[in-house]
Amino acid sequence: MAEKTFGNKTRTIFLTLNATLLFLLTIGIGFAAGDSPPDATRNLLTIEAGSIDLSAQDLRFRENHFGGFWPDGGYFQASLQSLIPLGEKGTLTLEPVFNSDDNEIFLRRGFGHLVLSNTFLEVGRNSLWFGPGRHGALIMSNNGFPFDMVRLGSETPFLLPGFLARIGLLEAELFLTQLEENRKFPRPNLIGLRFQAHPSDRFTIGLSRVTLFGGEGRPSVTASDFLKILFGKPNQPGELEVNELAGVDLSFLTPLEKILPGHQLELYLEYAGEDEAGYLPSRGGTLYGLEWKDARRQFIIEYANNHVSCCPNFWYNHAIYPYTYRGNIIGHHMGSDAEDLYIRLVPFSYEEWGYGIDMDKENTLSDAPSGFGCLPKPCVKERWIGGADVTYIQNISLRYTLRYQREVLMRTSLINKSNYTWLTLQWSF
Repeated sequence: MAEKTFGNKTRTIFLTLNATLLFLLTIGIGFAAGDSPPDATRNLLTIEAGSIDLSAQDLRFRENHFGGFWPDGGYFQASLQSLIPLGEKGTLTLEPVFNSDDNEIFLRRGFGHLVLSNTFLEVGRNSLWFGPGRHGALIMSNNGFPFDMVRLGSETPFLLPGFLARIGLLEAELFLTQLEENRKFPRPNLIGLRFQAHPSDRFTIGLSRVTLFGGEGRPSVTASDFLKILFGKPNQPGELEVNELAGVDLSFLTPLEKILPGHQLELYLEYAGEDEAGYLPSRGGTLYGLEWKDARRQFIIEYANNHVSCCPNFWYNHAIYPYTYRGNIIGHHMGSDAEDLYIRLVPFSYEEWGYGIDMDKENTLSDAPSGFGCLPKPCVKERWIGGADVTYIQNISLRYTLRYQREVLMRTSLINKSNYTWLTLQWSF
């Protein structure tokens, strides 16, 4: 039985490689002159230190921070991100992290990146983000721990030949990873595709699709099964049951600078479905927002909602393949059956000083005890976070940021309040 399973896995990998070669031929048509590789190692040292006062918990999830957590009490974390050139075509990125909470060092990111023509091959541990969202993404974000994966794509935007060049600049990528052992069916596979088109300098269209399949305890996947998963009718029950998410996103840079020189206004939208009907996303979630900025100021407002009226707690939950990695949601941190409103304002900055304030409000939209509070966080009905920060830029290589935020969790019959204060130092060299 083990030999048969191994054989099926080998065929699956072989088919994936064949699809990858076809993918390479597709994107290799385009040509773009990328930047030359760095001639020296580049490093970014980040140190965070502060005091965390949590209410009723020893740990609190830290959204959009690579699966990290806030500990109760004193807090210290140091990371060193290094970009090391490997000849003319490759780089190696390493990011070890030290946490005072467990006194351990772990590798948050570590991957090799090889460029051939206009195609990159990346192998190792890295994080992904799909879509234009600033505060969250419905399908893929850095909310969870980085994947150990193989990733393939276009290094820079490219044009198709002939009349197809009218489509505009294109970008494409594919990744394949295996998730963790500690779940109902250990080590399932996650494959994802992402395409972006730039019909003009102001307009971008993105298409994303991810599929969770296989795993220990599930039927072995043959080559023909894999084709059915990729190209057949999605999310069918039975031996080939998978969990698929697909979506489209749009962003538009308005011509505001023609009226107000130096000002930029970008509008963006993401729509994604946890199920598919007629090969189109259904039971969808939405995210939309805008960002306005000039040389000294910035304003962001973003709203996300994945409530499905017919099916409570539908998003990210699945009987076989929940959309999590190491206990954290891979998509939007608000969780299932929830809405999130985020507002941030940088009212002004002056020379080396910058100031910002923000607010984040999350709601559970179902009477069922789920939403952002229960997957994976403790069950809550409403969550408020208000924060303020000040940044001092000493020089081009060194900056300090002091931030305070207050969090209020409103449960069914209890209110918890927590305070976070920390200083961040970033030194690039």
